[in-house]
Amino acid sequence: MNWTKESAYLKLQEIYTDKVMQEEKRRIFQQVYRHLYEHLEDLAVKSGLKEETQKQLKLFKEYTFMPGDNLFQSMRYVFLMARGERETDRTVTQDHLKRIYRALFQPAGLKNPYIPESFWTTPLGVACMVAEKGVESVYPVLDEIES
Repeated sequence: MNWTKESAYLKLQEIYTDKVMQEEKRRIFQQVYRHLYEHLEDLAVKSGLKEETQKQLKLFKEYTFMPGDNLFQSMRYVFLMARGERETDRTVTQDHLKRIYRALFQPAGLKNPYIPESFWTTPLGVACMVAEKGVESVYPVLDEIES
């Protein structure tokens, strides 16, 4: 298909429903949560989270919302950009992208994140690509979806 910016954003709006975004937030939450517990175990403080914190994390998982400036707000930001919301400040976008990449793909001891190719076909990966390179960068992904 010959995509235009407008038609690509319309397709992405159709794809990125609130339900899809919530499911992706839950999937990422599970990954980060599991990673956190693995590192607590590495530091010999497996029970390092207070009961209150565990209750709070359970609510965050259930409702896919965390107050404040965090990974899930960054995900929301790039999802909204993928749905066509205009960027107001490139620095803010870069900060959100850096937070996502660091949280998901920067192991201890590495200065830069290592992002696997498979990430770019996930809902979050496509949204990050739109935020980083523009909607034109996802035309091939949209072609695959349409075929």
